[in-house]
Amino acid sequence: MRSIFSIILTLLNVCAFAQQVEIRESFTNDFIPSKSVAERRYWIDNNAVGVRSMYSGEYCDSLVRYFDSIEEYHPQVADTISHRYYRAIFGVDTLCYKERREVFYSTIAGKRVIEVESIVAPHQRFVAEIEGLSEEEIEVLKHKMQQMQSSELLMNNAQTCIFYALNLMLDYHKIDPSPIITRNTNFTDGHQLNAFFKHIFTLEASIPCKYSVLRKTDLPDNCVLVFRNQHNEFIHAAFYQKNPNRFYTKNGLFAPVIVGDIRDITDRYSRYDTKQRLSEEGLSKLADSVLVFILANK
Repeated sequence: MRSIFSIILTLLNVCAFAQQVEIRESFTNDFIPSKSVAERRYWIDNNAVGVRSMYSGEYCDSLVRYFDSIEEYHPQVADTISHRYYRAIFGVDTLCYKERREVFYSTIAGKRVIEVESIVAPHQRFVAEIEGLSEEEIEVLKHKMQQMQSSELLMNNAQTCIFYALNLMLDYHKIDPSPIITRNTNFTDGHQLNAFFKHIFTLEASIPCKYSVLRKTDLPDNCVLVFRNQHNEFIHAAFYQKNPNRFYTKNGLFAPVIVGDIRDITDRYSRYDTKQRLSEEGLSKLADSVLVFILANK
């Protein structure tokens, strides 16, 4: 039987070894937009980049109550190492989404690594190589990573634009969006979004996706703007606040930014305002209308 001294010595060696492992922040500090003049011309200020929250400290309702059930499932072709998959069912419709695991192990460039989400706000994610480490060393390393914080602002998260915009609007209205919409979740089937939006939100207006029209439109406060193409696909979304005039937008996996002019968004996503030289097929994939959604009392 091992002595207490031997056990303590082993633990000290494990802790010392864990201190030597290189830990770096993962995608929560990746895909940060360039600070070049072209990128930042519509930003509200130099601090426009990063994940924002409208959470006021309390919730009065929950998104869960709008669904009949939520169940985990296991798709045949999917990354189940880093994600869990769920179906949120409402009537005859379904919203499928995935959630990035708080801790998981994977292999990158032939080396075994661990990714850990910190339990310390704002919950950055960190990765480290664990090739050759013992189970005890990995456990100590994981605990250390769970206590880390790189800054007070989360620069990026796993959401794409639509869940990010909805997260902001639901938080503003004190509706708890979890577990369906969190910093770690994303929808997995864009064709299900039409039914989901119709079920939860109220369509206030449909506007041509032209900067010349949108700049003169009196948009409602705290709404979500959905950019839709002629194929009825939702290709982008942004959260809008009237006072001050701010658009909260996230371009795919890139970090969110706050812009003061919708032109920054229409230049990217409007078939009428794009500067790209595209074929008619290419233009058809860009937005021709903007749907304005609000959250009415239900």
